[in-house]
Amino acid sequence: MFNLYSRRKRDAEGNPEIFIYDEFPTPFRNQFFTIIQNVFEQASKENRSFARAPEELCKMFAQEKGLKYIPGNFSILANSFEALEIYVDCCSDENFLDLMDFIFGVFVSNDKIHKQCYIFNRENNFFQDAIDELNLRLKQHSLGYEFLNREIIVKTNTVVHENIVKPTLKLLLDEEFRGAEEEYLLAFEHYRKSENKDAILNAMKAFESTMKTICSGLGYVFDKDKANAKQLIAVLEKNSFYPSYLNNHITNIRTTLESGAPTLRNKTSGHGQGTTVQNITDAYVEYALNLVATNIVFLYRIYKEKKLQETII
Repeated sequence: MFNLYSRRKRDAEGNPEIFIYDEFPTPFRNQFFTIIQNVFEQASKENRSFARAPEELCKMFAQEKGLKYIPGNFSILANSFEALEIYVDCCSDENFLDLMDFIFGVFVSNDKIHKQCYIFNRENNFFQDAIDELNLRLKQHSLGYEFLNREIIVKTNTVVHENIVKPTLKLLLDEEFRGAEEEYLLAFEHYRKSENKDAILNAMKAFESTMKTICSGLGYVFDKDKANAKQLIAVLEKNSFYPSYLNNHITNIRTTLESGAPTLRNKTSGHGQGTTVQNITDAYVEYALNLVATNIVFLYRIYKEKKLQETII
């Protein structure tokens, strides 16, 4: 895919909301229609009987939605591929989400349309290619959905997003934590562009920057140039940054981070990958982003409490 100027500009500006739900912009709708159009065109070249599949698909979707037909500008277009194109352009966001879920569900189902497609799917991979492109386009537009396991699912758990990710971004608006904010947003930008190794690397940088800011703000001694996540956590423990009754809890967090995000960073983004190309899945990236966000919020709030106590004293 070509990285257009407008897309590069948006990447540079950042998107504090990270994910968009239930709002599908026209460019994405156009790309969605092109994806399914390509599937039907390629499949029809292999089997002429597949040319009627769009009409059958429209009838099935209309039935599921309680419609007589997929409406077009003229009755002659009803339940035709042209009517489907008009519907994609004009339907509500909720109806568009239903349509996207339905069409790709049909592509991988066992109904009469897919029985014709199954051979093509195995030989030419039309449908998997379409699914892969759909998921890339969803990510490209920061849309919080993914087609997985035969259905559209919410890409990032909305509870996690609302209660961990967004609060993290709001807290990092604090001028002291500007560096951590930039790195955390950059991590999401890399994730959206499927640059997963760089996403993990910048998520860890954000976590480390948060701890460095805390240590500096409280006058803790540490190596500003070389301290890594493990060493910074040790500095916080040494200076009783949190109450002693939380030691075991914090130790468990540190263990999780050492075996999770920092280790993952060191084994992927932080060092050479050798002769074998390492593919980091979205699941690992989401884990790292959410894990880092949770701990940034936790440490930030303790830091602000301590700063407030210093002011009172």
